[in-house]
Amino acid sequence: MKFIKKAIIIVLLLFPISLVSATNGIVNSSNGINIRKEPTTSSDILKAIPNKAEFHISDTNAGTGNGCKDNWYYIYYKNTYGYVCSTYVNTKTNNQSTTYGRPWTTPKKAIMGGAQFISGSYIGRGQFTSYLKKFNVNPDGYYEVHNHQYMANLRAPSSEASTTYNSLKNNEMLNNPFNFIIPVFTNMPETTFDTSVLNITREEADVQDDEFEESIAEFDESYKPYLRYLHTKYPLWTFSVLETGLDFETSWRRQQEIGSIQVGNQSLCKKPVYVTEGRKTGDISGSWCIATDETVKFYLDPRNFLTERYIFMFENLAYSDLYTEEVVYAAFGNSFMRGISPLDNQSYSSIFVEAGQTHNVSPLYLASLARQEIGVSQTPPFVVSGIEFEYQGFTYSGLYNFFNIGANSSAENPAKAGLVYANGGKGPNNGGINNPEFINIFETLNLKYLHNYVSGYEEGATINFIKSKSGESLNIIVRDRAGKIKENNQKIATGDKIEVTSGEYSQTFTYLLKGDINGDGEINSADLLAIRLHLLGTKKLTGENLVSALLGDGDEVNSADLLAMRQHLLGTKKIEQ
Repeated sequence: MKFIKKAIIIVLLLFPISLVSATNGIVNSSNGINIRKEPTTSSDILKAIPNKAEFHISDTNAGTGNGCKDNWYYIYYKNTYGYVCSTYVNTKTNNQSTTYGRPWTTPKKAIMGGAQFISGSYIGRGQFTSYLKKFNVNPDGYYEVHNHQYMANLRAPSSEASTTYNSLKNNEMLNNPFNFIIPVFTNMPETTFDTSVLNITREEADVQDDEFEESIAEFDESYKPYLRYLHTKYPLWTFSVLETGLDFETSWRRQQEIGSIQVGNQSLCKKPVYVTEGRKTGDISGSWCIATDETVKFYLDPRNFLTERYIFMFENLAYSDLYTEEVVYAAFGNSFMRGISPLDNQSYSSIFVEAGQTHNVSPLYLASLARQEIGVSQTPPFVVSGIEFEYQGFTYSGLYNFFNIGANSSAENPAKAGLVYANGGKGPNNGGINNPEFINIFETLNLKYLHNYVSGYEEGATINFIKSKSGESLNIIVRDRAGKIKENNQKIATGDKIEVTSGEYSQTFTYLLKGDINGDGEINSADLLAIRLHLLGTKKLTGENLVSALLGDGDEVNSADLLAMRQHLLGTKKIEQ
């Protein structure tokens, strides 16, 4: 189906998250411990690690003796590799020691769990900007530089920054006091700027007041003209330098074989890595390629993005109460996320804000990332639709992954691999539809799952008809869109809430009657008009109204749906519920 292909293309953005599964060490000595050049206490000390500090262990059997009564560990800590005596180290295996709330069986669970993952594995580990999540060049970060990168897509940070900027601009918030943390490399070339890679206009300004000049003194001179211009326009903005200590040429060469880009402009492609249904192929329609060296240099060079739109890739991604539901809402464009999550009965905007507050992540960044990963479709694409699928011998359903976590580009099918991660791993389905109580309700009421909604009854079905199916095993209340309880003789309609209680288990479903676009419980000429107005752009459909207009196999309302509605009204071909 069309939306499955879109989702598979999108998940190529993710770089394999191999370093998340690792052994971590925590110093257990009031005096701290020393990193040594060789596994012996007589070797040179490279760096001291304070008590309670955490670090990455590469090898737990790096030697014995030589002043240590236990094994020596080979470790990485703040851009330094070396040996420490394990006697003073507590270990923990970080192979997803937290489940991140999995299985992710509703959109909210996926967003909350994804926020926890991003916070704990990236932002809290020194990769605290969109740029650093793509290019891990922070020497004080937890993981080795140029490793543990969230995505392969070179454009991802600029795309996320643009979404953030648009939302802030639309909410008239650009004059707030933002701080941007901008990396500086050694031996940087005079320029890597190239508008054929990305059409950017950079503005320059001359020397400013002494106080501002002192604040940017640590930046290379080639950064300053652009920072000065931004200061003239947004005087409350501040800029901090991140000294990477990394050679620019060495850095771009480290990035060149993992820098992917969309094929839209083939002059940016070094060699094809086209993707069809999650596999590499020679088909030029696959949409992705390894970028040229010049393209990698361009996206790695922070100076190219010192504009009011793109500088937000350097914003600290920790939680900020500036980012309200209104700001997050603006980031969604015209996507389905402008509505509510039917399974959670909560707006997506409020879910993202709650996730940010809970896990100390910018809600606006989470929204921008979700938009980057799943697009702006008006109906939920494959990875957030909850639909049933098969993968490597197992059948799954009722699973969601808004950030494509675990969707490694090396997988047989990245989109499905990400949903298996949402399941809690390969094996029996843990999705909502596999829940025994959930299954009992579906089977008893003869319901079907459709794009996060439930359906299954023919036009004209009454509340009494639904209740008659449950007997005394289920307690059922049906409310209309306004929250008013419907009478038994009223018809079930698009947008109605079915509240079901079975013992201690309860669940609320949003019902969808295909073809009942205006939610009056009938399929008639008013619904035909609604499709026409949507196609003309006069009155766009959203939420369950939009999904109820999907009468064919596609994920976008088109002329085929209009034809299906006409055939239903003429009686030549009924809409199947």
